[in-house]
Amino acid sequence: MSLSSDPIRWVIIAFVAAGLFALGLYTYIERSVSVAREQALASANAEAQSAEARGPSLLDGAASVAERFVAQVGAGRFAEAHGLLAAPYRRAVSVDAFAASCRASAILAGARAVTLRELRQQTAGTATTVEARGLLDSSQGAVPVGFVFMSEGGALRILVVSLAGVPVLQGLTPR
Repeated sequence: MSLSSDPIRWVIIAFVAAGLFALGLYTYIERSVSVAREQALASANAEAQSAEARGPSLLDGAASVAERFVAQVGAGRFAEAHGLLAAPYRRAVSVDAFAASCRASAILAGARAVTLRELRQQTAGTATTVEARGLLDSSQGAVPVGFVFMSEGGALRILVVSLAGVPVLQGLTPR
């Protein structure tokens, strides 16, 4: 019997060739995926380091002020909450008037927590305002909340608080 006429031998050669091809293909794909994974990891690490170097985001800063404000108002510590307001608000509205406005809103008076999800910054000349929207959790239920912040001395201060789109606290004009 000749080598060319032995079908078993050709089947074995075909299986060996298919196995070698599959092993080569697997090695190629594994190497490609590994290189892509390493590049993605390096890119993600570089982005994370860059974000850490920049410090907290503007949304994080606004959320921090809003969370402290909501905690103070919800606990009835109106003088402390008044201190988080922008200078025009503090000049226009006394602590007593501010406390009365907070108590007049059952949702605001029952505030427990706030989560801000959206932020928009506007600048005109040297003045900057930040508008943030999210959700206020209150003993009366959850309601959409909006804050307008002013930057004062590098810190964000609250100028307007809106519940469900309606301003409930605003330091634009005395009441």
